[in-house]
Amino acid sequence: MSSARTLSGAVLAACLVAGLAGCGGADKDKAAETPQTPLLPASAPPSSTPPPPKPVDPTPAAKTKIMADYKAYIADRSHGTVTNKPSYPYEKFMTGNALSALKSSVGGMYLIESKFGGSITFIKGRVAVINLKAKPATATVYACVIDDLTLTSKKGEVRKSGGIRLSNHDQVVLIGGRWKVTETQTNKPETAGCA
Repeated sequence: MSSARTLSGAVLAACLVAGLAGCGGADKDKAAETPQTPLLPASAPPSSTPPPPKPVDPTPAAKTKIMADYKAYIADRSHGTVTNKPSYPYEKFMTGNALSALKSSVGGMYLIESKFGGSITFIKGRVAVINLKAKPATATVYACVIDDLTLTSKKGEVRKSGGIRLSNHDQVVLIGGRWKVTETQTNKPETAGCA
């Protein structure tokens, strides 16, 4: 009986070895079927690096921002003038001589109890000169506006500007991220701006 046990143990061991050998063989076959990524030959050219990006010209974006701020300035100036309050915050879109001159005009009319009415309307404009390297940056705007303001005196007399077209040549300066009018010059409509 012990020889039968020995024989059956030997058969069992032989079956285990054969089974393991069969499993290993299948793994080798699967490995042979899996495609291998070939290595690049030593003579392959190195990957090319992309060219550096071209510098972006900030001028077009600056001109767009200047004109947006300038249009807002005209609307704000019109609104502020007809409020007839010298304390109106014109500083939002103005600075320098332009600011002091407008405040003086509105303040003077307030003291003699004359009141503004009507509006100032932006028609068209363009940035004529720009210097983004200046500290702070500066530009010149040529614009065409319609001045349709009225001025009513304390006695009730009304003076109308009659909706005249004015050609503005205004200097703007970049302060705190906003282009503010610092110098303003009103010209005849046939000059650059309305022409």
